[in-house]
Amino acid sequence: MPASMPDRQTQTRLRAMSLGLRHAGICVLHQDSEHRFDFVENPPPSWPHQDMVGLREAEALPASIAADFAAAHERSRRDGAEQMLAFELGEIHRRHFEIRLLPDDNSDGVTAIVTDTTDRHARDMAVASLLREVSHRSKNLLAIVQSVAMQTARHSTGTEDFLDKFRGRLHALSSTQDLVTESNWRGAYLQTLVASQLVRLGPSVLSNVRITGVNPLLGPNASLHIGLAIHELGANTVLHGALANGEPGKVSVDARMVDRPDSPADLVIEWRESGTPAWRLEHQPHFGTLVLERIVPLSVGGTADFGIEPDGVRYRLVVPADQFEA
Repeated sequence: MPASMPDRQTQTRLRAMSLGLRHAGICVLHQDSEHRFDFVENPPPSWPHQDMVGLREAEALPASIAADFAAAHERSRRDGAEQMLAFELGEIHRRHFEIRLLPDDNSDGVTAIVTDTTDRHARDMAVASLLREVSHRSKNLLAIVQSVAMQTARHSTGTEDFLDKFRGRLHALSSTQDLVTESNWRGAYLQTLVASQLVRLGPSVLSNVRITGVNPLLGPNASLHIGLAIHELGANTVLHGALANGEPGKVSVDARMVDRPDSPADLVIEWRESGTPAWRLEHQPHFGTLVLERIVPLSVGGTADFGIEPDGVRYRLVVPADQFEA
C-alpha cells in the first residue's frame, strides 16, 4: 500500500537529517531511564559497537568511558541539566569526542549529542605548538637585539652614532625575520637572504655584487646571524670599502659545499671585495669585526676568518650541516 504524503515527508526529513549528521560528524543517541540505548543515529566508525540499540554503556563502550557516561547520564536526569563529557577512542589513530547529555522533559531518558572533535583538537594542538615556537623564537630574537644594542652602544662615539648603527642592525634583523616568517619558520634561502640585506643599503649596491654558488635553505637561527653578518659586510663596503663613494670596486659572495670525512658537508660562504686601499679599511667599526669573527660563527656552531688584504676584504664563514638544508 503506497505511503501517505505525511509519511513520505517524514521519511524524507529523516533521511536529510541523517545525511546532515553524517556530513557534520555528529552522532545522536537516546537512552531510556534504565540506561539502554533505544535510538542510535550515525555512530562514529571508530566506536567498538555500531549496533548499540538495547545495550547499556558498559556493553557498548570501554569500561573507563562507560563509567563516566553512566555517571553523566544520572546527573543529567537528577539535576535536569545539560552535562558535558570528553573522551578518546582508538588504539593507534586516536579520535577525540565531546558529548552533550540533555535530559528529557519528563526525565525518563537522556539524549546525547556526540561530536567528533579530532580535527579541532589537532588544530588546537598545532596552534599551541606554534605559540610555544613563537614564544621561544621571540625570546631568542630579543636576546639578540639586546646583545646588539649593548655592543653597539659600547662601540659608539655618541648618541647619533649609536642610533645610526643600531637602526641599521635592527632593520637587518627585521628583514631576515620577515623572510623566516614567510617560510612558516623554516628559514631563508641564502641568496634571497644576501639580496634582501644588500638591497637595503642602496639601490645600486646589489647590482654591483656578484652572488654565485649553492643556494641552501638556512635554518631560522642561521638566517638571523648570517643576515647580520651580510649587513655588516655590506654596510662596511658602502662606507669604507669597494663600493664607497661610487668606487668601481668588486664584491662577490660565493657559497659552496665542502665535504668532511665521515660527516655531512659544511657550507662555506665567502665574501670578497677588492679595489680598496688597506689604510681606509682600518677605520671600520670594531663591533662589526666582533660580529663577523665571534658572534656569528659561535651562534651557528661554525668558524670564521676575517681579514684585511692589501686591496680589500675577505670573509670566510663555515656553517655546519645542522644549520641548513642542502
